[in-house]
Amino acid sequence: MTQEGWPMSSPIVVGIDGSAHAWRALDWAADYADRHRRPLLLVHGSRALLDEGTIPPDALRRLIAEREDLLGEARQYALKLRPEINVETRLVPADPARALVEESEHADLVAVGSRGQGGFEGLLFGSVGLYVAAHARCPVLVVPRAAPYPSGAPAEIVIGIEGLDDERTSVGWAFKEAASRGSRILALHAVGGEFSPRRRVIEDLELSESLAGYRERYPDVAIDQLVSERTPARALVEASENAALVVVGARRRRAPLAGMVLGRVNHTVLHHTRCPVVVVPDSD
Repeated sequence: MTQEGWPMSSPIVVGIDGSAHAWRALDWAADYADRHRRPLLLVHGSRALLDEGTIPPDALRRLIAEREDLLGEARQYALKLRPEINVETRLVPADPARALVEESEHADLVAVGSRGQGGFEGLLFGSVGLYVAAHARCPVLVVPRAAPYPSGAPAEIVIGIEGLDDERTSVGWAFKEAASRGSRILALHAVGGEFSPRRRVIEDLELSESLAGYRERYPDVAIDQLVSERTPARALVEASENAALVVVGARRRRAPLAGMVLGRVNHTVLHHTRCPVVVVPDSD
């Protein structure tokens, strides 16, 4: 049933698997849906639900009922958080990552939880969150276990800037979200090494050029600029300590390994950030 005035198109999709980090993703997704007046679609995907004759029919029915109960519990939790939003559920007999990617075709945002990993060594590959972030057709909100509740998040959104034309989609998304949250923007450009005062001036000017137009379009959003000597990955992870969100862009390109379309910087940020990360695919 649709709340009056709320659109049914372009929902906020949330991956639900019963884990603690999935519930934290639901916290953030419900907050986003409420502010942007979007419905929530809670999705649980599992290949175990496929009727392939490998388990008895009674066992399959019990399994389906169990997963439906999980989705029902998540729905009640979301409504307790934000009673005004419309919340629907969907049980999908398919690989969870592929189920979420398929839903992303018609979504405004997909939210997934992430266990994360300490340190900067040994990046993980093949997780549901990583696969979805690499292949979704809409922005993906990846919420780590260490993330605060939305109401307790700092009033700052960090956007990584490389100075490329295809960053306009991710930068525009960050400014729109900052305006809806009443947050400031930290535009971060990391060069990965020491540089002279002259080069700093040049980098500052180029960073300002990358933000041209956004100041006028979003006059109420305060903007801080930072040119860092850190590597991009480390600079973004460190900035996440005091941010509500880190926003990064993802270029669409073919690669021999699944998920590598994100690039090493985004991989590192997704695994080690202290706040949620939004991966925004570039425009086709």
